[in-house]
Amino acid sequence: MSFTSKQKGPTAVIAKDANSKTAQGKYAIGECDPIFAAAKAGHSKEIERLLSEKPERLNMTCAACDGITPIMTAAIWNQLAAVELLSTKGADVTIRDVNSYTILKPTLDKGNKDVADWIVENHPELIVTDPRLPKGEDWLKAQFAIMANNIEDEASKPPEEVLKYLIDKYPDSLPSDTGRTVSEVYWEHILLRYIGDIPLDIERNYSTDLKMAFVGTFDRILYKHEGIKESARLLNSVLPTTQYNIIGTHVVPKQGWVTERWEYHDKVNNLQVLDGIDSFLIDANAGKIEVMLINYNVYEMKWLDDPEKGKPGPGKICPEESKR
Repeated sequence: MSFTSKQKGPTAVIAKDANSKTAQGKYAIGECDPIFAAAKAGHSKEIERLLSEKPERLNMTCAACDGITPIMTAAIWNQLAAVELLSTKGADVTIRDVNSYTILKPTLDKGNKDVADWIVENHPELIVTDPRLPKGEDWLKAQFAIMANNIEDEASKPPEEVLKYLIDKYPDSLPSDTGRTVSEVYWEHILLRYIGDIPLDIERNYSTDLKMAFVGTFDRILYKHEGIKESARLLNSVLPTTQYNIIGTHVVPKQGWVTERWEYHDKVNNLQVLDGIDSFLIDANAGKIEVMLINYNVYEMKWLDDPEKGKPGPGKICPEESKR
């Protein structure tokens, strides 16, 4: 059994059974609140009735169905009219399920591109990270360029071929996860985290015997795949988006290790990380991260706009004065 180790002794992290009703991609709608069945069937009148009876149903999550919301349910079952209705009622499309997926990932996995396009068009607050959508592809390319520009060491920069195959072949036709370089393993991990596909990142890039030290805002020793899932859950509990900023990476291929410096800036939720540093020991032949050390502290901050906006400074003219 994998477990987290705390100061008072190990606490078990129980893995879900692969055949259980909550296994990824299987939804036990019949065990959820009635609004989930209504959303699945696209019964708009029933959705209206259930919301008038109990408004808090709008953004409720269902533990029996991987923590999806009613609007996620409607999107997954290709019920565009129900998606539109729930959207007009104020449904939150930024909520993540237990796999850390936003609404777009399972919607696109089911092939419901028209629904995904409608959500993107009508919810500008949703950061689109999935490269199967044009806006997501553009976003990922822009983040890749920022990362590459931030890294001084040429040999440590992200490989273009990793970006290319993620854009062209994500998620079902990616190349073999064995026999890769240290850089390819590391950068695929980073880009899959940016995309928001933590389960695929874990499956492809982490050893089943992973050992991890996790310090800063959280303090844990974590093991195996359940350990990295727990670290991702904790991360997403305090950082609501994937807008990380890799400000420095050093890759040492022969010795199989990588150290990364990162920050996080979220003006919407007034959150930031300034001291993020992760180190990885990678077995390139196996294509897996074997050991990982993580440090970050999350700060709540008040973001200040320029308090002297509109006032003249050295060599500047106040806009009001220029009109005289």
